[in-house]
Formats: sequence, C-alpha cells, structure tokens
Amino acid sequence: MGSYRAAIVGLSWIAADPAGPASHPVLGTATPYSHASAYAATPGVEVVAGCDIKPEVRQAFERQWGDQWPGVRTYADYREMLAREQVEILSVVTPDHLHADAVLAGVEAGVRAIFCDKPLATSLADADGMIAAVRERGVVVNVNHTRRWQPQYVAAREEIRKGGIGQLSQIVVHYGGPRAMLFRNHTHFLDLICYFAESEPTWVVAELEPGFETYGTEYRGDGGRDPSTEPAANAYIAFRNGVRAFLSGMKHASPDVSVDLIGATGRLHVDDTAAVRMLPAEGGTTHQLLLSASTRAGMHAAIADLLHALETGETPQCPPEEARKAVALAFAILDSQANGNAKVPVR
Repeated sequence: MGSYRAAIVGLSWIAADPAGPASHPVLGTATPYSHASAYAATPGVEVVAGCDIKPEVRQAFERQWGDQWPGVRTYADYREMLAREQVEILSVVTPDHLHADAVLAGVEAGVRAIFCDKPLATSLADADGMIAAVRERGVVVNVNHTRRWQPQYVAAREEIRKGGIGQLSQIVVHYGGPRAMLFRNHTHFLDLICYFAESEPTWVVAELEPGFETYGTEYRGDGGRDPSTEPAANAYIAFRNGVRAFLSGMKHASPDVSVDLIGATGRLHVDDTAAVRMLPAEGGTTHQLLLSASTRAGMHAAIADLLHALETGETPQCPPEEARKAVALAFAILDSQANGNAKVPVR
C-alpha cells in the first residue's frame, strides 16, 4: 500500500470521534467508527487537513488528532484547503444536501479518491453530475453505506450467492425510531436491500408516515439534523431479477435493525450483531449462526476497500453508481406518495 495525504470536509462526530474503548483493554479499541479513526487505523494514510465552518469544532479536531498527525491544519473553507494542501484522498462528511459541491470541488482540485458519506446526494441531478465528473477524471469513489463492510452482512450475501437458502425471492428490512428519516437513515437500508438483491430496482409502491402526506417530491430536509424535516416510509420494491423487497419503519416503531432474506429453501436473519441461517427441518426449524471472520469492519474496511480500488483498478464495494440506487428509491417513494400511493417507476 502506498502513502497518501488525506483531508476531511466536515468535522462532526462521525468524521472526528476517536475509536471507543473495547470491552477490555487487552482487546485494544472498538472498531473505528469515524472517518478520522478509520484513517488512523490505516497504515500509509496521513490526515493533513480538516475543514469545518465552526471554529470550536476545528480546534477540537486539532486537539484530538494533533498527536496522531503532527501539523494537521484546519480550515473554514474547503476550497481554500484543497488549493493549499496536496490532497490525494478526500472524505466528504458535510450535511447530506452539501455532498455534491464538496465532491465536485475535490474532483476539480485533482484528488485521486473520495470517501463520501451517505446519501450520495439529495437530488438525482446532483447524483448524476457527481457520477459523470468522477468518471471523466478517473477518481475512485466509495460511498459510506457502512453495512456493506460489516462482516455479518457480507457473510449473509455470500451465503445467498453459494445457494445456502436457494434462490432469493424476498427481502424484508425494518428500521424505525426517531431517526427513521428517508434520506438520512432509510437510505442505509434502501442500499442494503440493493446490496442483497444485486439487481436494478424497477418500481415502487410506498407511503410516508402520517403527517407527511403532502410532503412533495423534492428533498426538504435540513441535511440530516432535524427528524421533523424528513418522513419515514413503508415501501414495496420490485427488482428486475424478480426479487421483491419491503422496507418497514415509522418513527413511532421500534428503532432496531432487522433484515430477513427469504429464499426457496430457507431464510437468513441478519441484524447489527449477527447473521443466522434458518432451514426447515422435521419438527421445526434449524438455526445456524454464520461465522464471519475479519480483522477490520465498517468504516475501517471501507477505507481499505477504497485504497485497494485506487491501487488495483478494481471496483469498490459501494461506487457512486450503486449508491445512486438508494437515492433513486428515496425519490420513487416520494413520487408514489404524491401519486396516491401508486406504483411508480424508479428513475
């Protein structure tokens, strides 16, 4: 692996928090769960700069990470940062509706790779413009739909691919609670549905949660802060290969994550702790825990995946074309509600 200069735009907790303690000091730390902690765990990467509009946030970042990266500089303007620093890898961790401008600025500045937080964008025009720009310049992009790098979800997809539950026919995903917001958090699970379906979504029938019946067909959120600006949704999704999926999750529903993958001969249940294969048997159902070994996971693995793609030319696990599917599904959900909960095509 080479040596890379990285910078981070937006220094909120998901960008800047250190890895937490493990359950016992002998285990080191918890899996890195921020952009900075993932870079810190990746040999050959030096974060040389960060950007945030709040002075106190910039100062906190310098205090937190100055020992790890002596001389790290912070800026109030990411364009100034990109002009002054020779950045090769850029993390974009701005509010959701500001991703496109920061990504395009990075492309114009000549960065080689971008790790963009989800969702890719909050309009399809922005998403398509970002895809066109990075493809024209040959910039490698990974979008942080984190569960694509969590061992239990990867193990579940591999089990499907090898025929462990027969042909996949249905996917049922639940995520509710106060942060069940269409673009901010539901896009995680819309992406997860696409990850397992491994096909193009074609149409959607959906409803928004009560109180959002007239929300409209454009993004009206505030970047992901206030849950009242974004609806939760129930959606039924069809894929070109015949797979059907249901996303369930209102704000007044349980906030747990639950994924059921139903095949011709069995079922997989996956959540943020484990994956279990369930097969019919005489007198009941057998349950088999899928073992998922890894030395890294989540954002740490996503960064490693980005660098591997940069160095080999291989496609990363969540390129922008894949991440666009979740954005397109979010807008199809809005379209369905606006058209009387009708069946609508995915754009």
